[in-house]
Order: sequence, then structure tokens, then C-alpha cells
Amino acid sequence: MADSSAPETSSQTKPTTIKTVDNGPLQIKGAAQLVDHDGNSYETGRTMFLCRCGESRNKPFCDGAHAKVGFVASQRAATAEQAQDA
Repeated sequence: MADSSAPETSSQTKPTTIKTVDNGPLQIKGAAQLVDHDGNSYETGRTMFLCRCGESRNKPFCDGAHAKVGFVASQRAATAEQAQDA
């Protein structure tokens, strides 16, 4: 079953990228729709930053609070070899 709230993509559209910023937010680049639990959409641009530290006053968006509170996170994606060993 397809998710009707997902943004439409075409063969010429770049894929959406979600990047973990060291000691900071999640960066989402590309077509994406952010929807709350009740189904309400947030206004977003082509790039958005989502809070990971939990301290933002503008949740779910990042407001830079991670720097003030000393948030530390630098996860890396596992390589195929590391995933096999797990």
C-alpha cells in the first residue's frame, strides 16, 4: 500500500537525503513533507533541520540549542561488512 502523503518523485528528481549532523540536527534535503500526529503538515522549504537534542524551542525544527547544551552525537552508518557481522 502506497503512502499517499509521501511527496511525488520522478526520474529527474534528486532523491531526498537525510543527514545526521555531528553534534547537531538531522538535515533533510529534497522533496519531503513533515506531518504531525494529527495529519497536519508543517510549512517547509527544500532543506529543513530537525532537532535531535530535544532542547529546541521550535520543535520539531532545530533552533541551535544543541550547541548551548553540549549535545554530542556522531553516529555513522554501518558499512555492509559491519552490518553482516552484527
